[in-house]
Amino acid sequence: MLTGDQDANDAGKERTMITFDDYSDTYDAWFQRNQILLESELRLVAHVLGPTPGRTLSVGCGTGLFEQLLHAQYKLSITEGLEPSEPMGEIARKRGMTVTCAGAERMPFAGDEYDTVMFNGSPGYIADLDAAVREAFRVCVPGGRVLLIDVPAESSYGLLYRLGGAYGTWQDSRLRGVLPREPYPVELAGGANWRPTQDKIQAALQAGFTDLTFAQTLTRHPCFSDLEVEDPIPGYQSGDYVAVTGVKPQAGG
Repeated sequence: MLTGDQDANDAGKERTMITFDDYSDTYDAWFQRNQILLESELRLVAHVLGPTPGRTLSVGCGTGLFEQLLHAQYKLSITEGLEPSEPMGEIARKRGMTVTCAGAERMPFAGDEYDTVMFNGSPGYIADLDAAVREAFRVCVPGGRVLLIDVPAESSYGLLYRLGGAYGTWQDSRLRGVLPREPYPVELAGGANWRPTQDKIQAALQAGFTDLTFAQTLTRHPCFSDLEVEDPIPGYQSGDYVAVTGVKPQAGG
């Protein structure tokens, strides 16, 4: 598990991350109790996917909750996932997904297979994000896209999650008055490597993606982000949930 005093310069290095094997029910239950946050994030994901994302791989698909809701509410069909936690992957299978149990750094797929490779909420739980994004580039078709969607380290939630991880509890008096009503489970908040948006930009560019675009949501303080659903807006400088989109150049382009 990461601690608050680990150097951000180590963000790209491979390290042991928390596993979700014991948290599949906790993860789903938290989202079910936070419907407004869930809908704000879902709108961002639907927005950056667009109406025709093509064949899409969801990397770190978890329990398939987002994919199920994207289909039910936005008619977006994402049926293929990559998930290292077998218990979470099994829940996603029950929701209709085909899930490969493997890590993102070595995707067991041939090259040029997917129109879209989506990392929704998973970048912070991948030990070597640079390697994972290189794999995304490899499995993308020319003209395909990568979507890196996550809580930025520099955002209000990112800072709060780092504090929770450092303290090991949400009950610390220093957090009085700054928490949302239903904080993210502290084990999951502290067990991630919340990376700055710039790290995700750099990973995409180094892998070979171009034409980067950005969208964001959850622009209110965590205390107030569960009061009203937000629509996504362009940019990445004020959101607590940010999407970085890159395009794999066409051959010879």
